[in-house]
Amino acid sequence: MALIAVSALIYAVQIAVFHDVRTTAFYFLQDMAFMPITIAIATIVVGEIISLREKRERLEKTQMLTSSFFTGIGAYLLKEIIRMTDTDQFITEVVRGSSYDKRQEKEILDRIRKMDLTVHIDREGYDRIRQIIRENQTNIFIIASNPLVIEHEAFTDMLWGIFHLMDEYRLRGDWDDLSAQDIEHFNQDFERILRAMLINWVRDVRYLRENFPDFYAAAGKKIGSL
Repeated sequence: MALIAVSALIYAVQIAVFHDVRTTAFYFLQDMAFMPITIAIATIVVGEIISLREKRERLEKTQMLTSSFFTGIGAYLLKEIIRMTDTDQFITEVVRGSSYDKRQEKEILDRIRKMDLTVHIDREGYDRIRQIIRENQTNIFIIASNPLVIEHEAFTDMLWGIFHLMDEYRLRGDWDDLSAQDIEHFNQDFERILRAMLINWVRDVRYLRENFPDFYAAAGKKIGSL
């Protein structure tokens, strides 16, 4: 109301000074004609700004979830699976979190998606990974239950792979009970999980290194030198 009163006062002063009601009315109506357009543009721009801010906030929270995963169970799983994998210098550099920019990140992710990963599980790795999953099962369920995870497709796919691995352990039992086909099936499961973990690790490591160097150092320490 105060703004309307101020506007009316200004129009009154203009009429009193210039004695031209017709011109004042013309410009008043012209301003009114543009008002809906101005409001529409302002609404769109403000809405877009708010949407972008909310998206950044959701991304930040999701990044924190992935960071928590890799500073915990993720680091141990990654280290153990890679121990049983035919690796090369490229994989070693990826896991060590070598510095790269966004353009290089895309190239690295494309290469991970296309490369052959060959896992040869052994008794030690089989038992060790089952222990890691059992000890961290509650944490995995807590992370997976967060609604923000749904917006992170790659991370969700990785979690589904881990849930599938849980079911496989319950179904297959101990190492001595495994057949050759069971072992081959586990090799394929570990290969899929490793690929998904490498993709998420590449996406997460730059964020950790730039924003939470202590978290990054903790995850790197758990993975250890390869």
